Amino acid sequence: MADIEEIYRCIIQSVNEQRWEDLPRYMSSHLIRNGQDYTPESYAAEIKLFGGGGASVELTVDALIVDQESQRLAATVLVKALVRTEKANANGETAQNISFTEQQFIWFEDGKVSTLFTLADGDEIRRQLSDPEYRYTPDLISLQAPPSQLVAVAKLSAGELEETYRRYIGCINKQTMETDLHRFCHPQAIHNTKTLTRDQYRLLIQEARTAVPDIVFGPRTVIVDERSQLVAARLEFTGTPVGIMAGAKPNGRGVSFSEHVTYLFEEGKIARVWSIVDWESYRRQLSD
Repeated sequence: MADIEEIYRCIIQSVNEQRWEDLPRYMSSHLIRNGQDYTPESYAAEIKLFGGGGASVELTVDALIVDQESQRLAATVLVKALVRTEKANANGETAQNISFTEQQFIWFEDGKVSTLFTLADGDEIRRQLSDPEYRYTPDLISLQAPPSQLVAVAKLSAGELEETYRRYIGCINKQTMETDLHRFCHPQAIHNTKTLTRDQYRLLIQEARTAVPDIVFGPRTVIVDERSQLVAARLEFTGTPVGIMAGAKPNGRGVSFSEHVTYLFEEGKIARVWSIVDWESYRRQLSD
């Protein structure tokens, strides 16, 4: 059975060193990325085009959740890139350095990447490009002390982690958060650097249902790591908006959009959440 973590890290190294010719060693000749067909060559070309024709992209693996048995993994990656801009800044420069995180879900077949779903923090990218003076501080999973370093921590098995997570999503879909959320979340949890009480966290989730009353949280992929007590999930949201959310007004049509999210469980409950929502897709569907 292929060591998929080693293969993945070889891909990251190849991109950082711009050894594009090595990618076919690690990626299938025909792979699917976010539902679109790619070859290793077209995948490399897209990375190089990100910076407006340059290849100045640096990837740093922040966290990996590996399911060796099923040959799939989840990765959080810090991306640093030199991006070409349409207008020159005050110094006459037409390129800007930006940083953002991306969460990935990757499947392997015969020792090569066959399918991947990637989601970058698009709102963070736009924020930096619109305000060159803004300074981004990444919220890295790797900086969080693992539960094994804490005192008297009860750890869930891999099976218990997935079961608990799916029951947590079930309580959201069944609209029983007011009575059941305490079973899955600590009295305080950190969501994308913000410390929230359990009620504040519940209201944050409830905002989606207020805007989209029939919203369904669909866990399409769940990968767990018993050692670190991390759970990575790829969620698909479906429903018909009736209110404003993420700056987009409803247009009477249904939407489908995704979230890539990683949770840290401590003593069997959610303590930290790192979330990227595909708000760009959501807004695009409501602007057509």
